[in-house]
This record gives sequence, structure tokens and C-alpha cells, in this order.
Amino acid sequence: MCETQKETLTVKEMQQILKIGTNSAYNLIHSKAFPVIKIGQSYRIPKGSFYAWMANSCAAKR
Repeated sequence: MCETQKETLTVKEMQQILKIGTNSAYNLIHSKAFPVIKIGQSYRIPKGSFYAWMANSCAAKR
């Protein structure tokens, strides 16, 4: 059986990766720093664009 990998992150998963609180997470997704998909009242963050944003943010600090 083929296992598919999830292509998006939830806000909760993004919080855990960045080690930030709920308010900070929602402020970040509303900042338009990376694409966000709104489905009903929930948000999904495409993994590719999120990790690219993280890589660019880390590179900018160097």
C-alpha cells in the first residue's frame, strides 16, 4: 500500500515547528509572509512555501 504524505500544515503544526503561541501563529498567517489556504474557518499552510519562507528567513539573518 502506498502512503501519501500530507502537503499542508495546520496552524497547530506550524506553531509546534516554530515554537510560538496561538496569537503569534495567526498574526503570522495574516502577515502574508507565505501563501495560506482558507477552507471554511480553518487554515492550511502549503509545506513547500512555508519551508522556503523559513529557509529565506534564516538566510536573511546571516
